[in-house]
Amino acid sequence: MGCLQPLASAPPAAGQPSWRVVTGVAVAGLLVASALLGLQFVRLGWEPTAPFVVGTTWRLDEELAARHVPVTVTPGHGYDGQWFLGLAHDPLLHQRLAAGFDKPRYRARRPLQPLVGWLLAGGQTPAIPLALLAVGPLAVALGCAACGRLLAASGRSRWWGLGFAVVPGVVVGVTFGTAEPLALALATLGLSLVLDGRSMAAGMAFAGAGLTKESYLLFAVAAAAWLALAVARSRRARAAAQAAAVLLPGVLALGLWWAYVAWHLPAGAGDRRGVAALGPPLGGWDHALGLVARGQYVPDAPVGPLGAGLLVGSGLLAVGAILLGTRRPTLLGWTGLLMGLYGLVLSGLLLDRFLSSMRALAPTVLAAALAMAAAAITPPWQARTPRPPSTTRERSGSVDGNAKAR
Repeated sequence: MGCLQPLASAPPAAGQPSWRVVTGVAVAGLLVASALLGLQFVRLGWEPTAPFVVGTTWRLDEELAARHVPVTVTPGHGYDGQWFLGLAHDPLLHQRLAAGFDKPRYRARRPLQPLVGWLLAGGQTPAIPLALLAVGPLAVALGCAACGRLLAASGRSRWWGLGFAVVPGVVVGVTFGTAEPLALALATLGLSLVLDGRSMAAGMAFAGAGLTKESYLLFAVAAAAWLALAVARSRRARAAAQAAAVLLPGVLALGLWWAYVAWHLPAGAGDRRGVAALGPPLGGWDHALGLVARGQYVPDAPVGPLGAGLLVGSGLLAVGAILLGTRRPTLLGWTGLLMGLYGLVLSGLLLDRFLSSMRALAPTVLAAALAMAAAAITPPWQARTPRPPSTTRERSGSVDGNAKAR
C-alpha cells in the first residue's frame, strides 16, 4: 500500500468517542438552547408564533389567517423566521403559499427546516409553530454531540462541544426560528461521519445541510477536497470515490429540489436579490467595519456594544482560520480554510445588520473555532495528514481518521 506524507513523527490523534459517550453533551446543549428560547418568549410574550416575527408587508399573516392559522403580527417587513413558518404549512408547495413571499424561489429552496417542523407536528396545523421552534434546540443537541466527538478526536474534552450552543448565529437561529442550528448541526455531523469512515452517511448529512441552507454544502466541498487530496498518490483513486460519496448526494439533492421549486413557483423579482449576499472579497467587511470605526454601527437587536465586538471577532476568526488552514492540512483545517474564505466574501448588505451577519457568519465561526481548538492540542510541526478510512473500514463502521504513516 502507498505511504502517506506526514509532516512529522508525532503519534496520531485518538479516534472519536462513541455517540453514547457524548449523550451528556447533547442533553446539556438541548437545555442551553431551550433556555435561550425560553428567554425569547419572556421578551416577546408567550404566543407560539411570536419568535418568527411575521410582518404585514408581504401579507403572509393574511394568507395564514385564510388557512385558519392565527399568528402574532409585527408591523413592517418582519424577519426571516416567518418564511420558515409559512413553508411549514405548505412544505411541498402544493398550495403555492410561497408565491407571495418576498423572494419566492429563493426562500423555497431551503425546505428541510420547515419539513422537519411539519413532521414533528404530525402535519397538525395547531402544533406546527411549537414543533418548528423545537427543531432549533434538537439541532443544537445534535451539533454539540458532533462537535464533542470531533474535538475529543483532537485531544480536547468532549464537553468543549457545548461551544456549538453559543455560536452567535446558532443563538439567533434558535431564538428567531431560522435554519442555522439545523444546517450547522447536519454539517458538523457530516464532518464527524467522514472521520468515522462512513462516506455515504456523511454525504447524506451534508445533503441535509445543503437542503436546509445551500451555502452549507461548502462543508461537503471541504471534506471532499481533504479526502481527494490529502493522501498519497497511490491511494487517490479510492479517496476520490470517497470524496464523490461525500459531495454528490448534496449536489444531486439540491439540483432536484431546485428544479422542483422552479416547476411549482414562478420566478420573482426578489429572487435575484439573493445573489447580493456575496460580493467582492473584503468589500462587505470594509463597509461594515467602517460603520464600526465611525460609531455608526447600530445592531438590529438589543445587544449594545456586544454587537460590534461579535462582528469584529467573527472577522478575526475568519482570517485566523485561513492562516491556520494553509499550514495544517487536516479535515478541520481544510474546513476552516474554506469557510474562512466564504466569510470574507459576504456582502455589506448582510454584515451591516447584526442578526443577519451573525447568521451568515455562523458556519465560518464554528469552522474556525473547531480548527483552532484542534490545532491548539498539537503544534503544526507535529501534525499528521490523516488517511481516509479504507473501504473495509467503511463497511465495518470503525474509526481511523488519523492512521499512522507507512
